Amino acid sequence: MVALLRRLVVMNIKMYPRFTFTYNLYLNFMPLFKLSQYILFTLVCLMAGLHVLQAQEPQVGTTPLTADDIVFKREFSIGLKAHTHGYGLSVNRVRIENIFKKKTLEIEVSNIKHPKERRQQSPFASGRNSARGYVYGKQNSFYQVSVNFGTTRTISNKGQRNGVQVAWFYSYGPSLGITKPYYLELIYDVTETGQFVTRNEKYTPENASWFLNEGLIYGASGITYGWDDVNFFPGLQVKGGFNFDWANFYKMVKAIEIGFMVNVHAGLVKNDEGNLRISRVPIMIEDDNSFLFTNLYLRLNLGKRW
Repeated sequence: MVALLRRLVVMNIKMYPRFTFTYNLYLNFMPLFKLSQYILFTLVCLMAGLHVLQAQEPQVGTTPLTADDIVFKREFSIGLKAHTHGYGLSVNRVRIENIFKKKTLEIEVSNIKHPKERRQQSPFASGRNSARGYVYGKQNSFYQVSVNFGTTRTISNKGQRNGVQVAWFYSYGPSLGITKPYYLELIYDVTETGQFVTRNEKYTPENASWFLNEGLIYGASGITYGWDDVNFFPGLQVKGGFNFDWANFYKMVKAIEIGFMVNVHAGLVKNDEGNLRISRVPIMIEDDNSFLFTNLYLRLNLGKRW
């Protein structure tokens, strides 16, 4: 069919030059046409396969469920989350009001990176050298602890053990931002034997010529540095998305959550005159910092129901 169409178009071009434009369109869109054929064929095969598998599954409890039916009353799960600027861990407690509605309480700890953070390797890291990679221009590491209250509502609830529950949710609550100074191991001298004399320091205006000089940075300090000098940035977290639970009628919780979250954080700091002012979260030294943090995320929830 495709070969015949190509032959007819070429004949028309020879007979009628005005068909040149049509042939150019044909050349541009023919790959897309072929791709659409493959996609359509694949979708048909997948739908047929799913239909066969569904027909072979044992139908358990296929009676339609109503809002008065409650299979379980409580859930507890632990969530592992990856988002566009970091990762997190959460503990989730759920009260099941009915099969179509749940009330959630969630405590989450996560880190949030600046969009311009780029980890690079120290030029001194070679062979047996223990120099660590570091983020150039970073002033603080930023963490947030949030307590969210939310509601989950079922979109599709399949009345059988092998079904997948699809639900949408929203939640909101207070969030406490925590900044920890980012320490670098800076080179201050070299001994006669070629050994580096280094110091672990956070950024200050006084050491800026070392802290921002890549030739004097030996590497990042350990994660234990800076916890005695944290600052707090209170805020708010709001998020929403979709939940896919493929064990809705089992005692185990196995669900994937896809969503979008927004964090707003601000703090009070003293300026050079000693006056308090509202501050953005100071993650980077030279790049713009912000009050607002938006992220897409994917979370895996594992736990139990009773």
